[in-house]
Amino acid sequence: MIMKKSPSLFIIASMLLSGLTVLPCAAGEDPAVLQARVDEGDAEAMFKLGRACLHGDGVRKDLKKSFELMSASAGKGHADAMGAVGYFHANGLVVSKDAEEAARWFRKGAEKGSAKARLNLGKDLLKRSEGSGGDSAALREEGLRWIRMAADQGLPEAAYSYGLIFYFGDHGQNQDYKLASAYLKTAAEAGNPDARNILGAIHENGQGTEVNEEEAKRWYRLAAFQGHAKAQANLGRLTGPTLQDSESRVEALAWLILAASQNEITAVKLLRDVPPSLKPGDMNKAKERAALYRAKVSKTGS
Repeated sequence: MIMKKSPSLFIIASMLLSGLTVLPCAAGEDPAVLQARVDEGDAEAMFKLGRACLHGDGVRKDLKKSFELMSASAGKGHADAMGAVGYFHANGLVVSKDAEEAARWFRKGAEKGSAKARLNLGKDLLKRSEGSGGDSAALREEGLRWIRMAADQGLPEAAYSYGLIFYFGDHGQNQDYKLASAYLKTAAEAGNPDARNILGAIHENGQGTEVNEEEAKRWYRLAAFQGHAKAQANLGRLTGPTLQDSESRVEALAWLILAASQNEITAVKLLRDVPPSLKPGDMNKAKERAALYRAKVSKTGS
């Protein structure tokens, strides 16, 4: 069983307030077509072209132009653009870093329905609640409400953040593994490797559910093939580097080798302790298998 914020061998990697969420790049958008629509005053096109300029997606990366486009789109009432303007202020991109101005724009976008703005506003409020004195409970309650709203809109990043709160019992909330699992699953199914790793732990340890090692391995394996070092270590450990079955032993060692190559501490320790019990040739086979796994991880680009 995991103690709060004291991960054991499966080591959960997570930072709830590790940074603000920015919208991902748009794929398949023709910049020339977007520019034509921008010239016609289309707020959605302004937002999309601004996002492309922010990331250098199909166009030259240009933060100044991105900010101008986002501001123009926000001025026309585009909710996600409002949140994006908040992102610029929060990070001091083009404009001076200004937490209050960022929060104002996040709130404008959140109230207009932007899931990204709601998540960022919620994170900001939770951060403020940690040192706000008498009004901390109110800030915390509002922050949680905005994050849940974003999560319920299906935003994977928000689902991950909200699930994590209840997994650890953070921000004054009781641990609730069932609630955490429901939201983490949304993020995991969307491809979040951290969420997949935690779901593996939930099934391995029977937290709010029955112990199911096969389901744990399934989630660990999905994250492992995305290059997630802790999931690789967890999968190797659970698969069993000292089992009698040769195939399981080699697979386990291969994942531990990959995790150890990223300096994952659990994998390094297990590899150091395992060798005396190995069968002849196991390590060479495991290294060959690890090379195959590494190639698959690199090929997928995850």
